[in-house]
Amino acid sequence: MEALISVIVPIYNVEKYLERCVNSILNQTYKNIEIILVDDGSPDKCPQICDEYKNMDSRVKVIHKENGGLSDARNYGLSIATGKYVSFVDSDDYIHEETYEKMIKALELQNADIVSCGINHVYDNKIESINIEQKIYDDESAIENLIIGKNLNQTVWNKIYKKNVIDNILFEKGKINEDDFWTYKVFSNSKKIITLNDCLYYYVHRESSIMGQGYSIKNLDGLEARYKQYEFMKDNYPNLVFISKKAAFFYGLFLYQKFLVNKSIEKTSFLCIEKYLENLTFSKNEIKNLTYKERIWIFLSKKSLFITCKIRNLMKIGI
Repeated sequence: MEALISVIVPIYNVEKYLERCVNSILNQTYKNIEIILVDDGSPDKCPQICDEYKNMDSRVKVIHKENGGLSDARNYGLSIATGKYVSFVDSDDYIHEETYEKMIKALELQNADIVSCGINHVYDNKIESINIEQKIYDDESAIENLIIGKNLNQTVWNKIYKKNVIDNILFEKGKINEDDFWTYKVFSNSKKIITLNDCLYYYVHRESSIMGQGYSIKNLDGLEARYKQYEFMKDNYPNLVFISKKAAFFYGLFLYQKFLVNKSIEKTSFLCIEKYLENLTFSKNEIKNLTYKERIWIFLSKKSLFITCKIRNLMKIGI
C-alpha cells in the first residue's frame, strides 16, 4: 500500500492561481495524499474555492484561520498532518503530475529521509528549468551544500520529508526568509538526503509575491537566519563553522549594499547589520582560507562598512 503524503498548501490572496495549484496536486499519478488547504484569512474568494474542493474530493482538508502569515499557516497544516511524509506547495505555484510518484519512489528506494527535485522557474513569457545533480548526502554534507547553495537550496517546497525528521520543528512566525530558519534544522535531523535531476516543481515569479518585492527592513530576517545558522554550526557541526560564518558575513555585506540604494531605510537598520558583522570575526587560519578578494572586502569593511558597500555598489559587485 502506498504511504500517505500530507501536502500542505498555505493560502492568502491567490484567487487567480489557486485552482491551477490544487488541480496539479489532485491530478497526481500518486493517489494516496491528503491535501491540507490552509486559508490564512484570505480576503478574496479563496475561502470559498477551498470549501468547493473539500466537497469535491475527500482527500482535501480545509483550515480557515485568522491571518498569521506564511509560517503560521504552515505550522497549522503540520499540526493536523497525518501522513508518513510531508510536502509543501505554495498556492501560486504548481507541480508536475508525476512529482510524488517519482520522488517517493526514489526516497523509498534509497531509504532516505528527504528528497529534493529540480525547479522550473515560471515567468510571464518563458519557463527556465534548473536541473540539479542526482546525489546522496549525509546530514553534514547536505548542510554544507545547503549553505553554499550547491545542488541544494533552502526552499521547503521542492522537497518531500519523512514526517518524523520534522520532529516539531516549527516555522518562525512573522519572518520572511522563513525557510532559511527551518531547513538546516530539519536536515540535521536526517541521516540521508537525496536529490533528483527531474524538474518537477513549477515556481511562479510574480511581482506581488513576498520574494518579488524590493528590499526592506524585513530582509534583516535573512541575516538573522544566517547568523542563527552559524551559531547552530558552532554547537553541532564544527567543520561547517567557517563556511556558515562566511555566508552570513557576505549576506550582511550584500544587504547593506541593497539598503544604501533605498532612501526609506532607517539608520537603525544599518546599525543592526553592523552589530551582526562585528560578531563575525575571522581568525588568522580562517583568513588563509579566504580568497584574495574576500580578504580585501573583509579588511575594508572593518575600516568602514559604509564606504566599502558604496564601492561595491559602484563596481556592481554582488548585485
